[in-house]
Amino acid sequence: MLRFLAGLRKSESMTKKLIKQKLILIIFGLFLCVILLEIVLRIGGFMFLSLQEYRNRMSLKKKGSYRILCLGESTTALLGKNSYPSLLEEILNQQNIGIKFSVINKGICGANTGSIALHLEDNLNKYTPDMVITMIGINDGGLIVNYKKISDKKITFYFEKFRIYKLIKLFKAHAASKNNAREIYESKKNVLSRENNWEKLAKNIEKNPENYQECIELGEYFFYQGKYTTAEEIFKMAIEINSENEWAYLRLAMCLVGDREDYARAEELLKKAMEINPENEFTHLLLGSCWADQGEYDRAEKVVKKAIKICPDNELLYFDLGKLFLKKKEYLRAEKMFNKVIRLTGRRDEACIELGAIYKKQGKHGLAKEYFQKANNLRLENVNINTFYNYRRLKEIIFKRGIKLVCVQYPMRSIKSLKKIFDDKKGMIFVDNEEIFKKVVMQGSYEKYFSDSFASDFGHCTSRGNKLLAQNIANAIMKDIFNE
Repeated sequence: MLRFLAGLRKSESMTKKLIKQKLILIIFGLFLCVILLEIVLRIGGFMFLSLQEYRNRMSLKKKGSYRILCLGESTTALLGKNSYPSLLEEILNQQNIGIKFSVINKGICGANTGSIALHLEDNLNKYTPDMVITMIGINDGGLIVNYKKISDKKITFYFEKFRIYKLIKLFKAHAASKNNAREIYESKKNVLSRENNWEKLAKNIEKNPENYQECIELGEYFFYQGKYTTAEEIFKMAIEINSENEWAYLRLAMCLVGDREDYARAEELLKKAMEINPENEFTHLLLGSCWADQGEYDRAEKVVKKAIKICPDNELLYFDLGKLFLKKKEYLRAEKMFNKVIRLTGRRDEACIELGAIYKKQGKHGLAKEYFQKANNLRLENVNINTFYNYRRLKEIIFKRGIKLVCVQYPMRSIKSLKKIFDDKKGMIFVDNEEIFKKVVMQGSYEKYFSDSFASDFGHCTSRGNKLLAQNIANAIMKDIFNE
């Protein structure tokens, strides 16, 4: 009997050991799969960019050709030979007008107008194009501004009802040691001289280095140009000048999230900002965004609701809460938030777009169409400040070189809102893609022309969608440039 029990215990021990070994093997297998997947994704991304650059080099070798440079984000970059730039080259060369066309695809997934404008000079030097085509702006962050609030001579950063920016402008600099501030400034002086357009601001900081408010403004400028490393250095400088400056911690957190998705460090900075001023609703909002990006929706909801209690008249908070409810697929709650945004301001095109998308999912096509149209109308009154600034900057650089500029509007959206960005449209070509895409969608062919709906009212084009887009652009080029 004792032998039997001993054998039973031994058998149980071996079984546990085998189970443990199997679990270790399973865990190791899962870990290995994750590593392999990461390697495959990285190689895939590298191969995608390498293939795109190979095509671009081949285009450069076509001596005597009319060279076209296409700038944009994923809506330009994706699908390789079936991207709109590749199809555009094919269509243009089929015209047989005695000119060889070479189209270069410099679309970069995730790019915004700031990063596109930042690398524009390098791309113009590298590819020496005769024409530049842009379809940009959909990835721009920042605030929406009424055109009436933008000066004719200078873009200002005054935003009606955006309390965060009012607070930044009104925020008074606390006294700091002038000697300490001067020492910090001298050690970082090279950072402040990198942007000629903001040389005056840098000189103001040199004269009065304890004024960390101007450091924040300069850092914001670099941040919205996508120069996160430079912005980081400047915000760190502001913190060194005054460690009780909540805005510098907050802005530095934005850099860490925007540049390398360092949520842990960003969270530390935001908690420090909250210690300094627990009544700053924007700190709560950004912390909620960090948690939402990591899938912690319940934590994010609580902190955004706390921000609303602090500032119940800030429509940005309701908008972000609505987006959070969308991620949780709580459409009724999202609808309520977006309607709240519209009631508060009466001009939030993003809220109308989101409501249109919700009604579309619910099969309420009449309401969806109504709200998409409202969004188009609102864009004639308001503009994303970064899109406005960078598009004008881009045009100035291109025109100085005597290069033709073609501005393409996204499918389904009105060309009027794109044209309104520019005061002087002489020498520019605008391509309207609203009606032709709305027509095919009305025929029940959305899925044939778009692979998703990432922008709510439109998405990334399929091969067929890119062909329609390329054909429309080709028609505009042939008509306006070559009189065909």
